[in-house]
Amino acid sequence: MMASVTNNVNSRIGRFQHADSRHLSSIIHPMKYLESLVSLLRRVPKHAVSSLFLVCVTAFFAVYLRSIDWHRLSQLHFAWKYLIVATVFATAFRYWGVVIWRFILSDLGAKGLPNFVTMAYVYAKAWMGRYIPGTVTWIAGKVYMASSHGISKSRLAVSSLLEGGMQIIAVMVVSMFLLGFDSRLNVIPPQYKLLMLLCAGLLLLILTPAIFNRIMRLAFFIIKKRRPHDELLINGRAVVRSFVLYALGSLILGLAEFFIARTVDPAIPWRDFWFIVGAFNLAGALGMLAVGVPSGLGVRDGAILLLLSVILPKEIALAITVTSRLWIAFADVIFFLIANLVYRLCKQPGRATTP
Repeated sequence: MMASVTNNVNSRIGRFQHADSRHLSSIIHPMKYLESLVSLLRRVPKHAVSSLFLVCVTAFFAVYLRSIDWHRLSQLHFAWKYLIVATVFATAFRYWGVVIWRFILSDLGAKGLPNFVTMAYVYAKAWMGRYIPGTVTWIAGKVYMASSHGISKSRLAVSSLLEGGMQIIAVMVVSMFLLGFDSRLNVIPPQYKLLMLLCAGLLLLILTPAIFNRIMRLAFFIIKKRRPHDELLINGRAVVRSFVLYALGSLILGLAEFFIARTVDPAIPWRDFWFIVGAFNLAGALGMLAVGVPSGLGVRDGAILLLLSVILPKEIALAITVTSRLWIAFADVIFFLIANLVYRLCKQPGRATTP
């Protein structure tokens, strides 16, 4: 009798473990895809991968540009001085991303990182990969390109997960703090505001070391059938510092977006500064959550138009939205060209870069 009960319990436990393993496998499917993609890229000659990446970026970048309402843009009159200021802040924000990436890798224990110029060059190339549909694809490209400079692929993969998640959390928290108490923002029902805060809180909870590392251990055990190395785990220092740095970065980007708004309408007052910063940051976070959409196309634009219409005439809000889409592409190209030029100049004989 006792043996029968024991066998029954063991059978149920086995079925539960099997079902749990299947559930976890479905959750970590993107991780398996990322690993397979990086392994496939490793077998292909480096120059071929780089050429293919650039071809894909160029093709999808062209698709992005075709989606812009050029006729509406041709009817606008821009304040060029504000456009220049906005581009300076936008470039600073992208270099700020390189600083955060370097800090995260350092906090995760990476040693012998390449100099800042090299990391900015890799980051700029990977940044252009946002125009290729599918977040996993451009992350894999970033891992592949950075690993050729001696950085561990495992740490690169984990740092990319932490980067993406923490950027969404920090930007969403900052934007909701700026917009949540603004009486003009009745266009968003309270339940949606609460839902966005809950989503940010859930993401932050998942990215705490205790939970994130447990998920990584389970995922690694299912994929590799063994415990993960320490380089696949995160720590509190990396989480806290990345959150603070991305929160500061959202303000830098907010400055750029405010001056883009002033490029279209120089009469926009400074009293609307915090609202515009929060609106663009919230729209950017929603665009990042749309992982299958190139550079958040459509999702970000719709959110910007909806939010700016609260404080601006609809015609001005639409003009800013259209201008912002083209300007983002322009700023990305500027960042890539600067990073590429500085990298090539520093590689010339007789020149050296400091770590």
